[in-house]
Amino acid sequence: MPMTQIIHALLLPPALLCWMGLLALLLAWRGWRISATAVALLAIVLNYALATPVGAYAISHPLEQRVSALNDLAQIPSAGYQAIVVLGGGRYDAAPEFAGADVMSSEMLTRLRYAARVERATKLPILVTGGSPLGKADDEASLMAQSLLEDFRVPVRWQERLSRTTEENAELSWAMLSPLGIKRIVLVSHASHLPRAQALFEHVGFQVLAAPTGFTTEGAECRPLICYTPQHSSLLETRRALHEWLGLARDALVVH
Repeated sequence: MPMTQIIHALLLPPALLCWMGLLALLLAWRGWRISATAVALLAIVLNYALATPVGAYAISHPLEQRVSALNDLAQIPSAGYQAIVVLGGGRYDAAPEFAGADVMSSEMLTRLRYAARVERATKLPILVTGGSPLGKADDEASLMAQSLLEDFRVPVRWQERLSRTTEENAELSWAMLSPLGIKRIVLVSHASHLPRAQALFEHVGFQVLAAPTGFTTEGAECRPLICYTPQHSSLLETRRALHEWLGLARDALVVH
């Protein structure tokens, strides 16, 4: 696993909240009860805020509003775009209902469903990009290609199977497509991921049309009882958005 992913796993919730709880226990053990109480209360407040739909929306929306949903897909080829690139983003390990095989996660199926929609509207060829960050035998690109063909009846032209990060997605996709003269692409990923992904793909030389999917919408309009009730799905949305905010901060320091 790349070091950046390890760091993110340690810094993002729920791990962050666990560290705060341990810190509160340590402070209490040392006799610093006021500090321990303050840290514990902060952990409780953060846990509540990050797990509500309104909290997830507040963190995700500033990212997602940087890209716009595509409404007229049929006009994409006439604008000179040459290929669709779909970014990997997770798998469902050892799925019992698939005889223990790894398959695409529900989050990835959201991307693949939209990629299939874009392909049907544009007839552009697809590149899927994603390796095996955890050292699994099957890379994500292969699983994505299999799912697109079997679940959506959409063929994949190219598979980039070595990348472990979004930055490597961009670099290795460029290495595959630029020799073919393909430099204008439609980039499919979650709306919160695309601001960073688009910047990285443009950095290596692509001209990118962002094709976002999986917007965070629940916290925008919902009943108060729902909006302010902690939910597992909201915590996942928050974690994904915070992952991207950390990635943007890192890229601002590292990518030149």
